[in-house]
Amino acid sequence: MARLAKVGIIGAGWPGSAHARGYQAAGGYELYAVADLIPARREELVKQFAIEKQYASAEELIEDKFIDVVSLCVPNHLHAPLAVAALRAGKHVVCETPPAMSAGEVRRMGHAAEKSGKTLLFALQRRFGGCEQAARQAVAKGLLGQVYHVRAAWMRTRGVPSGTGWYTHREQSGGGAMADLGMQMLDIAWDLLGNPVPQTVFAAGHNSLCPRIDGKFEVEEAGTSLIRFEGGKCLELSAAWAINQPPQQHGAVCRACGTQGALEVYTQDGAVLYRDFDQIGKCKAIALKGPKMIHHGAMMRHLKECMLGKGKPQTGAERAAILMEMMQAIYKSMETGKSANV
Repeated sequence: MARLAKVGIIGAGWPGSAHARGYQAAGGYELYAVADLIPARREELVKQFAIEKQYASAEELIEDKFIDVVSLCVPNHLHAPLAVAALRAGKHVVCETPPAMSAGEVRRMGHAAEKSGKTLLFALQRRFGGCEQAARQAVAKGLLGQVYHVRAAWMRTRGVPSGTGWYTHREQSGGGAMADLGMQMLDIAWDLLGNPVPQTVFAAGHNSLCPRIDGKFEVEEAGTSLIRFEGGKCLELSAAWAINQPPQQHGAVCRACGTQGALEVYTQDGAVLYRDFDQIGKCKAIALKGPKMIHHGAMMRHLKECMLGKGKPQTGAERAAILMEMMQAIYKSMETGKSANV
């Protein structure tokens, strides 16, 4: 029987726990080690998942020669240096999002993965949800015709991440709600559009509601943008940690419009396809069935396939770099009040 891949998780907060549950659901992994600066957090993960080893530093875990896979669930500014170190140490890497602080850092991470021959997968886990997988399959089958417009938003009525406070410090996070929530929705929406070449972005950010946290709140609490792609395709992207809206609007929206149909990713019935539109807009609604393996479990199963050479990362460095280029253009437009080239 093949040996289980030993996993080391760096960062024992909520994302670290989610990664651990994903490895368990996927099978083929052994949760072997955890590293976190806060002893109580790593001890909680050790207890919850019967993890054998714990370390006080990321460097110690990366040096452990028995570890095959490293999950990086740490502040954004640490993604690139720790990923490069882990890849050079011969580990496969799953890195939380946003991928890094810049597209240049992502490309450096990709180069390290290519040189080491190991898999680098960015945890854009939302694409592995049941609704999202069903929606992507419908688009891939051509059921919408040519998709030319997508509206995607993840709007929390109230939900500023707290953790150890780094989320609101620009030098550690790189951005606010757009970088945190918007990146996940950008990945899904761009995929539904067919991954066209991005050209320009116009964006605006807001910081009207959030109180100061640790004396610093340097990032946007909410933002919205319009991205134009080659061929005239466009994407509306919005994200908020805090915004005054009716409670029922809290959550995610993703709608795709095509030449032969439309798609609503998030409904009470899952993803729904709309086809056979008549002259006054009436149409047929078709509920789409999603797969059984979803979310982090599906992501870690995909990682396993990549590690075995049975596929390439859906969210590897090449894709992540372009996502970061779009996000950088969003923040440039927010700062200048002008359209920005990607």
